[in-house]
Amino acid sequence: MKFSTQSLLTLAAALVLSSTAGADPHSEGTELGKSNLSKLSSNVTSSNAKAMPFYTDTPSQSSQFGSTSLFNVGTARINSCKTEPDGTDQIANQECDAVNFLAKNPYERVKVDVDENDPIISGIGEIINNAKPGDITENCGTKTTTTPDIYSTEVCNIYNLSEEKYCSMGQVVDVDAKANFQCNVTHNAVERVACDKYLTMVCEPPIVGCDNGGIVPGSTQADMYTSWTLANSNGTYALQFGSIGDNYWKAGMYDRSLEFKVKDPNQLSEFVLASISFDDYIIIKLNGNFIYSGPVGGTSLEIVNGKVDVGDGVLRRLDLERNNTVKPNINLVPYLVSGTNRLETRTAVGGTGETYITINARMLCNGPCTETWTDQCSALNARL
Repeated sequence: MKFSTQSLLTLAAALVLSSTAGADPHSEGTELGKSNLSKLSSNVTSSNAKAMPFYTDTPSQSSQFGSTSLFNVGTARINSCKTEPDGTDQIANQECDAVNFLAKNPYERVKVDVDENDPIISGIGEIINNAKPGDITENCGTKTTTTPDIYSTEVCNIYNLSEEKYCSMGQVVDVDAKANFQCNVTHNAVERVACDKYLTMVCEPPIVGCDNGGIVPGSTQADMYTSWTLANSNGTYALQFGSIGDNYWKAGMYDRSLEFKVKDPNQLSEFVLASISFDDYIIIKLNGNFIYSGPVGGTSLEIVNGKVDVGDGVLRRLDLERNNTVKPNINLVPYLVSGTNRLETRTAVGGTGETYITINARMLCNGPCTETWTDQCSALNARL
């Protein structure tokens, strides 16, 4: 925008005249603002807002209203504006232009080093040290501000407490020489007696090999074949997990799991990992605890580029071309919990392979008990 020299001189003259003509510019400005306040505020309405350019009922930032973290909102907008292309609407482009400017300006702007001997810096001290009082065009005065009286309404209650009182009036009997009275004669007497009737219970020693191994019936859930049967007449139960067979899996990694519920691990006299058949590598966990790894040990089992890594950093041949059957007889009771237990197996198969395991369990049950009632009240009942 350009102005002619004559226009600038006219404007300057007007400003000088305006500044000298008014006695109190601050008061005049205040009065002008007050006189236009009601007229301007009446224009702030919903209908006028909708008539403004670019008004919308659904701004793009509405999803962030009420957010508990403005930092996350700002960070997300900085990242999105980095790659957001300019649109055809120049007004709409101003948002990302401003965001990019604020985000990049501290790093991209030209930094000017100002030496301490620069005339601008050295001149400041001279100006401060040689400062002189200037012309004062307005004297300080006292201004009194009157605050309107503040009224409040307070309510109080006055009441009397009512307290219930009780009194009793007995019968007054006047006895004179003509009165004839007699005391009541009681023929019945009340006697309070007590007697005992108690139960005596005698139990035999605990029995080993009872119930069903401590596993709640019907609680086994697995993604492979399972069976739960009595293994022998001594009360040992066998839990089989996996199909007994050979080479029913193709090359790859197979994760399988079994869930079962135990009433009370303390009542188990035996719960052991009896046998494991697998081809080629296996690792077994119970409730997240490492139980067994074979045939070479290790703490993990992964297939890396067609090789097997058991956690020791050595890559081994995947297909061992043999079946493995071991009987580790590992005690699993310390790893059991009351309620749901989870057994997990991971098998790495080279050419073809399989996995099936057997767990033997025996439970300790309370022996049979005999109840005997002793009645000491029979003699008293005969008197009734």
